[in-house]
Amino acid sequence: MLEIASHKYLKNFLKSNFIDWNHIYSFGRIISKCIQTDQNYLINSEIFLTDKWFSPLLISLFLNEKDIFLVISREKIEVLKKKHLNHLKEFGFNFEIINDQIIFSKHKIFLISLIDILKRYDDNNFNGKRIVLSDIANLKADLKDILKINLLKKDWFKCIKNNNHQEKVIQQQYNSLKKRFFSRAIPTNEKVYLSKSEIKHLKEFFKQNKSFSQEFSRVNDALFATWACWVKVNYENFEWSLVLEPIDELNEIRDLLTQNYFLFLSSFRKDNFFRKYLKGHNFHIDLVVNFKSDFDEKSFSIYVPPRQILPNNPLFLNSISTQISKLFLLSKGLTLILTDTHDLKINLATNLASQYGYLVLLETLPKANKSILVASYDWWFKNQFFSILPDQIIIPVLPIPDITDPINEQTISFHFKRSKDWFREFLLPEAVTKLEKAVSPLRKNSGSLVILDGRVRNRQWGRELIKKIQPSKVLNHMFPFE
Repeated sequence: MLEIASHKYLKNFLKSNFIDWNHIYSFGRIISKCIQTDQNYLINSEIFLTDKWFSPLLISLFLNEKDIFLVISREKIEVLKKKHLNHLKEFGFNFEIINDQIIFSKHKIFLISLIDILKRYDDNNFNGKRIVLSDIANLKADLKDILKINLLKKDWFKCIKNNNHQEKVIQQQYNSLKKRFFSRAIPTNEKVYLSKSEIKHLKEFFKQNKSFSQEFSRVNDALFATWACWVKVNYENFEWSLVLEPIDELNEIRDLLTQNYFLFLSSFRKDNFFRKYLKGHNFHIDLVVNFKSDFDEKSFSIYVPPRQILPNNPLFLNSISTQISKLFLLSKGLTLILTDTHDLKINLATNLASQYGYLVLLETLPKANKSILVASYDWWFKNQFFSILPDQIIIPVLPIPDITDPINEQTISFHFKRSKDWFREFLLPEAVTKLEKAVSPLRKNSGSLVILDGRVRNRQWGRELIKKIQPSKVLNHMFPFE
């Protein structure tokens, strides 16, 4: 059996290549089981934030003697090729590496990025394959980035060589739309939202001119697939671009999912929404397995003060600045403040810097424990592994997506038209996902999470949100709020 063989190989490999993870053997056996069947599996573990899972996974794939696709980022492909594959080759596995393919005498392992497997699926008859898809914690965002269309000025004119009728029509259309969009653009906002009549007009135009270029054809397909669209204006060069994003990312890869067999690897501690999300697309996961990571998981505290001022109150900024100041004075280490609201981020950093000077950092890695770091969630996700562990994380406002943003507005409309609970099926999962990733370091040092958004106490969904952030203990009282 493959499980027994992979266990033996892994045991011998670890004699000379120590990997500090208590669940490494169990993980190897589960991988061996999953890749032998025509079923779909989901494995959740924060171990996927490290590279300690590469060796047990690869050993099982090497021994299976069947072609398989390992979908990982380009960065991780390079790490595999430069480090881990050399160790396994020295251990005795006989293979060649050619063009991101690990070639054995009887089978191949394809190292491929998400964008490349989507291209390969479009170009070939691609079904019945076994695919290991890693990093699904970022799958929706990655798909959105890959599929996003940004039609620039050069895309309107690059095919123009002769002054024929179609070219004149396209030039006139571009300039006419430019005047229209800039006439109602707001200097403080680079986005211009499109009305229903404007979207209808664009549909008709791109349908008539889809043969002009590949870019025009893609825009036509996206518009008729009811993707979210808006205009982005550039005040420096007085130009504009048309932006389109899919409202339902998984719907764009439905055939790829349903015609192949997947092993999903998620860096979340536990799956809260992904299985339900897939089920909504008629995709069934046969087994879900959760593994603990390589550290002793500790419970952290969560506190939500009562009677908080709501974010739309003019006194909100001064109120939370005072509360954050008190919390910082009582903390022993790094205080991390997270918000995706740009103005709030800048104003908080400015207010706190007026009191604590150089101890306040704006999206800069701290060098001293006793400091305040103000950052966006995306910045923190990219840099948290290089940072000092925070003693406390403060959330001024829940990271609920901005409903006025074009993509979010049209996603809400998409759910509403289908009689779905757009708040619980779209906005709330997005907020929980961000919080889950943000608080991961608190599980290592038993820190504290303080949420200053009064909606958490006053709404049923707020209390449900808190329950999903684990392992934690909710405090009823906390100084200085007593």
